[in-house]
Amino acid sequence: MDFTMQNATLEDLNELSLLMNQAHKTMEHPEWFAADDDVYLKKHLEKHGFIVTARTKDKTLSGFFVIKYPAVSENYLGQILNFSDTQMQQTVYMDSAVVSPEFQGNHLQSRMLQNAEAQLKHQFQHCLCLATVHPDNRFSLNNMLKNGYEIQLTATLYGGLPRYVLLKEL
Repeated sequence: MDFTMQNATLEDLNELSLLMNQAHKTMEHPEWFAADDDVYLKKHLEKHGFIVTARTKDKTLSGFFVIKYPAVSENYLGQILNFSDTQMQQTVYMDSAVVSPEFQGNHLQSRMLQNAEAQLKHQFQHCLCLATVHPDNRFSLNNMLKNGYEIQLTATLYGGLPRYVLLKEL
């Protein structure tokens, strides 16, 4: 199936939120995904990063991937890996991937990830995958591993949920 990859705009916010909620509600294992809210998505659309979307030919939103720009802060995941401030300023979070249940099986997570990496390739030295991959979520984990990410450690995040922290250097 053909999909168009493009960056979301503020006009897409409601649609992104609806898809995130739909995907989370229909997951067999909801603990595998830490859903975000509209405020979080809006921050990434405005200045904290960007969101890659996948759409069908008829413009149906099929999935999206949230990318978070580097920052040095108390909750920055790079601290778990003992990154220096300099390393954290060069590290991008490949944050959350959402794919509509209707379009799963089309490799959209990988395709959106690759699109985001192409946009970031010349800007940053490191690309850190935010620990949103639950150890039992073989679908997301395999997508990340196939795209060159490596497990750095297992951590307990998001109020007690196990997550792999993955890293890839661009």
